[in-house]
Amino acid sequence: MTNDVTYSSTIENWIISNLDGWRIENQTEEPETTTEINPYMTTAEANEKANKVITSNECQLFYEETLDMAYMHTNRLNIDDLTEVESRVFLRAVCKWTASNLWNKYNIRVNNEDLEDTYIQSYGGLLYHSAIKTLSQFINQRVKSMTNLTGDTEDNNDLWIV
Repeated sequence: MTNDVTYSSTIENWIISNLDGWRIENQTEEPETTTEINPYMTTAEANEKANKVITSNECQLFYEETLDMAYMHTNRLNIDDLTEVESRVFLRAVCKWTASNLWNKYNIRVNNEDLEDTYIQSYGGLLYHSAIKTLSQFINQRVKSMTNLTGDTEDNNDLWIV
């Protein structure tokens, strides 16, 4: 069984679930703004006034870039050799890393010198470290060389790999 990493609504939901108050919008029109202030919002109003609104295409682009970075990080070309559970854990870590990249894109600060800078400790950084910690379990180790040392000693049972 091959493990499907194609962008889907499930993957999109996994990504957006890591970003509290964010939502994905497929339309390109600007939402209407009102000057009314209501301290109590319904769920529908909260969706209209989300923290951040991103497009599905942007989310997909960030996912695909992050999936490539995860493959490079783990020395993999695909995840076909993983079980269904392992591939789900791998994809959730990729989604968390994607959320981290989206968070870091939209959360910047400007210091006194009018230079953009990312926060030192941010939610995006926490998502990133959590994703990397999970993905580190999937790193394929590659042995580059093994050397067998043989010497003129009487005891050849004490060999070292260098």
